[in-house]
Amino acid sequence: MSWVDVCDATSLPKGTGIAAWVEGSAVAIFDLGEDGLFALDNIDPATGVSLLARGLVCDMDGKLCVASPLYKHHYQLSSGVCLEDDALVAKPYQIKNQNGKILIKANAQGDV
Repeated sequence: MSWVDVCDATSLPKGTGIAAWVEGSAVAIFDLGEDGLFALDNIDPATGVSLLARGLVCDMDGKLCVASPLYKHHYQLSSGVCLEDDALVAKPYQIKNQNGKILIKANAQGDV
């Protein structure tokens, strides 16, 4: 597995999501400052639409989540699991800030 350089950390807005094309996959990236960096597949598992980065970030009973803009399903940022239906999971990605660069872990085949 390798780390893919996605962008400069200064490019990320705080407290909201952005979408990035990483090794052929749409990834939603969330910079929540002291609460951490998170990355999920941008595809909403309930609808198949690429839009999770446009969702509202919120705290649901102590769990940081993103609410999908369409049906308002809440996906945990740490695991991608939907609070309303745990059969729905937005794939989580490993993400880190290394020397001011945002990196996402990709496997050997180029899939993230």
